[in-house]
Amino acid sequence: MTSTITRFEPTLAPCGQLKSGERSVSEDEQGLFAEEVTYACGCRSSKEEFHDGSVHRLVVNHRGKVLVDEELRGE
Repeated sequence: MTSTITRFEPTLAPCGQLKSGERSVSEDEQGLFAEEVTYACGCRSSKEEFHDGSVHRLVVNHRGKVLVDEELRGE
């Protein structure tokens, strides 16, 4: 499994503010992919792509409100 953590310059966070943050990406050799993004304000988003092609996406603002929680089935 490989993992990469990078910082990013201010960009639009889920709450609508321009905030910097950190992005963490992990993937394995069988096709599992995970991305976690954390903004300086506390907002966060995650995306997981599973071996079967299904995807789960979650976006939460810094107050804890879930803005997106969706699962897409693979083919």
